[in-house]
Amino acid sequence: MEIKIINYKKEYQVINNSEVVLETRKPKWYSSEVNFQNNDKNYEIKKIKFWSISHTIFELERPIGEINLSYIKGGVIRLKNKNATYNEYTLKKEKVGKWYTSERRYVLKKKDLSPVLTIHYDIKNRWSSPEDISISFNDKLATDFVLLVCSLFLMRQQLSSENSVNTSMAV
Repeated sequence: MEIKIINYKKEYQVINNSEVVLETRKPKWYSSEVNFQNNDKNYEIKKIKFWSISHTIFELERPIGEINLSYIKGGVIRLKNKNATYNEYTLKKEKVGKWYTSERRYVLKKKDLSPVLTIHYDIKNRWSSPEDISISFNDKLATDFVLLVCSLFLMRQQLSSENSVNTSMAV
């Protein structure tokens, strides 16, 4: 599965077998919210409080989960399943290749540490910054696009947090 970035790293198209399966949108250019549709349902990821680092996931305007950025755990996604209980996932970054490459791998694991999906991330040219993002689910039959968008959102939050820390250390 391939991810095409639209609008300066703010919106995505999920492409599977040359077909656009899903598109994310931001309501305003400065917003941290993300909106998307999947199976004729509207989803939103948004902050509840202005200064908060956690986000709530809404399905048809009802909360179904949350995304928390954690410096220790990496990032946590809690999402309701069909039994109305919560599944908990962690997203951790792994460095791939040599020390000087920008290539990274983000692995989303269930609470029992079984991997669910892997995000392959690379920047080909630092100056013009075209990102190369691809996704692979461990179980092709259990493809969950809501979980995929939440993982991409959390990955972007981790990258942003990491870049702000690196920038403040350089000053």
